Amino acid sequence: MEAWQRLAPPDEPAEITALRTRVTHLLDDLATAARERGSAVQHLVGLDAVVLQMRRIAPAATRSVWVMQPEYAYDPEEPGVVLARGARLRGVEPQLITRPITVRTHPLLPSIYPSARLGPTFLRAMVIDGRQAMVGGPDDAAGQRTSWYTTIPHLVQSVTDLWRATEPLCRPILPPGEEPPLTERQLEVARRICVGEDDDAIAEALRVPVETVEREVRNVLDELGARSRTEAVLIMRGRGVNGGWRNTYA
Repeated sequence: MEAWQRLAPPDEPAEITALRTRVTHLLDDLATAARERGSAVQHLVGLDAVVLQMRRIAPAATRSVWVMQPEYAYDPEEPGVVLARGARLRGVEPQLITRPITVRTHPLLPSIYPSARLGPTFLRAMVIDGRQAMVGGPDDAAGQRTSWYTTIPHLVQSVTDLWRATEPLCRPILPPGEEPPLTERQLEVARRICVGEDDDAIAEALRVPVETVEREVRNVLDELGARSRTEAVLIMRGRGVNGGWRNTYA
């Protein structure tokens, strides 16, 4: 963690500052274990290595998948969505905590992860069944993402404890009883719009009439508040998050 990330704003509540401190201690413990116990803490460098490890361990989940993701933007090719769908088919509902700003950088999140919670989180991490943990590290000098993977009980417990300390400070992304804005089919249509497919290609892939796709495209655009497919893609990809566009999601 960079030094500036450890510093709390002067008006920050004590319980949130305490989360920052927990993160600092956890990362220090991971670094120490990596030096002292070698292969017991696997260092993953580069997005390909991180994704490969996720694909290896995610199918092992039988009880719980807890994820903390401070920064989350929509990616139509993100493998985590497929892994989460597979977990649901096994009866395991992934639980996600992310920051409130995510509803701007990832406007499809309420439909993809309707059980997500919004709150103060400062660490990328995933805990599976309380036995395996992946924890995000600092990017390397080349800008590659890094993570640690471990099954050391006290380190996995530290990540679990951080989750449990964070959860009470969060709120649901959807009000109780509210249905996700988009259906699974509409999400798939949105994904295919984002990668540039036209209605005919989407209809063929989904094995539905073109008229059905046209209707679903309109539903997606209406939900996003977009006037065109191009604008829909921009919104899905976090348009205006740097202040260059009207604050649609405030």
